[in-house]
Amino acid sequence: MKYKIMLLLGLTVLTLSCQKITNVKLVDGISTGKLSYKVVDDSGNGLAGINVSIYDSKIIYSATSPNPNALIGTVKTNPEGIANFSDLLPQNYLLTADSPIVNKVKYRTEEFVQVVADTEKKKAVKVTDFSGLLNITLISRNDYRSPLKNMGVVAFPGNGRQPSSDQIRAIINESPLKGVTDGNGFLSIKVPSNIYFDFIVYNLENGNFGSGYGIYTTAKNGKNIFSIYSYPL
Repeated sequence: MKYKIMLLLGLTVLTLSCQKITNVKLVDGISTGKLSYKVVDDSGNGLAGINVSIYDSKIIYSATSPNPNALIGTVKTNPEGIANFSDLLPQNYLLTADSPIVNKVKYRTEEFVQVVADTEKKKAVKVTDFSGLLNITLISRNDYRSPLKNMGVVAFPGNGRQPSSDQIRAIINESPLKGVTDGNGFLSIKVPSNIYFDFIVYNLENGNFGSGYGIYTTAKNGKNIFSIYSYPL
């Protein structure tokens, strides 16, 4: 009887051991894929030296502010503007390019890309596609009703700190993100999406200006419609 019990126990242990080894082999046998991610300007030219980060989409909470724990890796684009990733499990990933600059404007790209096993996926992203519109109506703070027409408005990345007077004048002169209000105090500025912008309002005739009108953003291909209240300057 004791011999039979020992034999049964031995067979049970052997069976469990075989099952465990089989499971390990199945996990190790999962195929992976590759991703070639190219960052380009409006003409299709690759942008070199751009940091491209890849995140596990299963554990991120927001595409605009991804969980740092979801970060798989960051690769700098080569002279052709390509960041190469290998040994990726077949699933969706979030790809972000942190600071590509086109026409003196800094963009942030973010999109989901699916990787397939045993395949090299090639993807090109035009950074200026990640833009939206800020539709602004400029209204006088004297009565909070009258539109301010023929006034210049500049959008600049907002970080809570206001630039100095010299910096403001440089921003007015150099920034491409600006426009002039029409007879209804309205203008539309195309800006990079998912970046917060503050504003400078300036008088085209006398050069007087003001800044610090709050921060606003827009989604890719989106429109943000709002009013800014300013003194006539």
